Amino acid sequence: MNELMDKIEQVKEALDQTEVVQEMKKINEEVMKDKELLEKIEKYQRSQDPSIKEEILKNKIFRDYKQKETNLNLLILEINQRLKEIEIERKECR
Repeated sequence: MNELMDKIEQVKEALDQTEVVQEMKKINEEVMKDKELLEKIEKYQRSQDPSIKEEILKNKIFRDYKQKETNLNLLILEINQRLKEIEIERKECR
């Protein structure tokens, strides 16, 4: 079991070093520094006002964030697909 936990830690560390994750961390920091954007997001969450949503969507940092988020989600899907393949292979070997 310890070997499995060690492997999981190695995978986590490797993922942390990927370009996708590094970019996501960087853009997340930029979003957190943009107080105006954060205020608009909070305001939109309370009001659901479409004009505020438009303002948010026009923000370059937000658009970049959503692109990086999409890239990260694709990486997650890829990992899940590979894990399913490994599980199928494991079941076939039994």
